[in-house]
Amino acid sequence: MNGEVKIRIAKEEEIHWVNEQYQRIGFKLSSFEHDLIAIALIDGQKVGVGRVQTLSDKDAELGGMYVNPDFRGAGIAAKLVSFLVESASQFQRVYCLPFSHLSEFYTKFGFECVSERSSAPDLILSKHHWCNEIYDHETLLFVKNNTDNHSL
Repeated sequence: MNGEVKIRIAKEEEIHWVNEQYQRIGFKLSSFEHDLIAIALIDGQKVGVGRVQTLSDKDAELGGMYVNPDFRGAGIAAKLVSFLVESASQFQRVYCLPFSHLSEFYTKFGFECVSERSSAPDLILSKHHWCNEIYDHETLLFVKNNTDNHSL
């Protein structure tokens, strides 16, 4: 693999491809109207996907990170996360529910464990609970505070 990784916003006609990836790995499907979806490409070939879902005017969730196994280890996930975190800078808080073995990866982007669970939106708390029921890997509850970017 020698092509450059490019990240761009998904087009409406690509939602079928996006949801095919998510179906394959048992993730919840995306909605083009409600999610900001990013696609990673190498030489025009789609090799990864991720999304930011709006929870409220202040909160969002980063998720659905998936890189084709043939292309892992090339920094694609980091480029996707970086692109999406930047795209979600208008939100005060961006939540993330990473598998525990990915904890270090997400802390590099400013995510940290939610210390006060009562401050997290119910939607995130229930999804966190659901993930820990469904997936074999332990799922963490992380947040990135963007409050520095906002005047209160």
